Amino acid sequence: MPTNVLIAGGGPAALEAALALHRLAGDRVATTLLAPESNLTYRPLSVLAPFAAGSATTYPIERMATDAHFTHYRGRLARVDAAAHAVVTVAGEHLPYDVLLIASGAHPIEPFSGATTFTGSLTDQERLHGIVQDVEEGYVRRIAFVVPPGSTWPLPLYELALMLAERAYQMCAALELHFVTPEATPLAIFGADATGELAGLLAEAGIVLHAATEAKVLAPGRISLGADGDLLDVDRLVTLPRLEGPRLPGLPSNPEGFLVIDGHARVQGVADIYAAGDVTAFPIKQGGIACQQADAAAADIARRAGAAVEAKPFTTVLRGMLLTERWARFLRHDAADAPEQADVAGRALWWPPTKIAGRELAGYLEGLDEEAGRDLGLPVSVDVGTHGTDGIEVLGLR
Repeated sequence: MPTNVLIAGGGPAALEAALALHRLAGDRVATTLLAPESNLTYRPLSVLAPFAAGSATTYPIERMATDAHFTHYRGRLARVDAAAHAVVTVAGEHLPYDVLLIASGAHPIEPFSGATTFTGSLTDQERLHGIVQDVEEGYVRRIAFVVPPGSTWPLPLYELALMLAERAYQMCAALELHFVTPEATPLAIFGADATGELAGLLAEAGIVLHAATEAKVLAPGRISLGADGDLLDVDRLVTLPRLEGPRLPGLPSNPEGFLVIDGHARVQGVADIYAAGDVTAFPIKQGGIACQQADAAAADIARRAGAAVEAKPFTTVLRGMLLTERWARFLRHDAADAPEQADVAGRALWWPPTKIAGRELAGYLEGLDEEAGRDLGLPVSVDVGTHGTDGIEVLGLR
């Protein structure tokens, strides 16, 4: 009998795991994907929509189910009965499992009242587009982009700020931009080389940086900066959601509600349950890292199902593409390297040159794009540069 694997979630980590299980374990597993979505939305590209420079591509999950031989069950995880090896959906349905992989994400929380919180949803895209129009027409003169404290992924906010600076310059609009972040330096998680590059880009764009600074909203349009409480008055405030753990009933979680995992993505304190992505207590909330966790989980599950694979714990290799309408910067940092060491380039450092650098997902989605006659969806041309394929990390498995 094949191992009954249930994956809860319909995002990148869930689909990375489904693809990996199909490749590694084949018919040794029978995989079911529990997700309310009918499509995978490539949300990192949603930052382009407010500027009419691109949009988030969608991919039908049913097509993926056919290709990767899994069953798509429409529903949403409500709680887990670990003793019975079953989950309960919000509709009250009970689904059994031999092995459960939870990749259902975190809860986005609006961190500041009166701010425009960008989640990448269509509604948020329209709200940001309205701000862009206000800048173009001269109604807005000062905007603050504020990274909230707590769990979040700050890179999209840098992209929005840089693209708005570009648009204001193109329209000869008078605009003062501030970027406030509790990070010690911009995108410090990528290392000193990446931080220096980004700080230079912000300065070149005329964006005032307030690093190592937490903001408090005192009133609509009034922000207090850091421990000194310096005041900043703005016309608009743009931020990102703070991510809160889902506190899944039936499972142990940390004080913030996230699931604690080991290097193989196994949830601590319960048997036969794995987790990947934003639902975990891992501090980096990013699609590529979520895929690395999903790969580690899939390999361990495949090994348990009898496949001849080596299940290695995931190692954190952070890959990020900083994108505007005019250019792309590729950032890569391996946790095994020195903290300050990073690769930064204006050419691709991995291929396909995707925002979500999943070893299974990147190549698979590239194939669907080619089949549909779509390009990568980027507003700029990305290639390997004058170095050819030297130093290019090949991700796609096709």
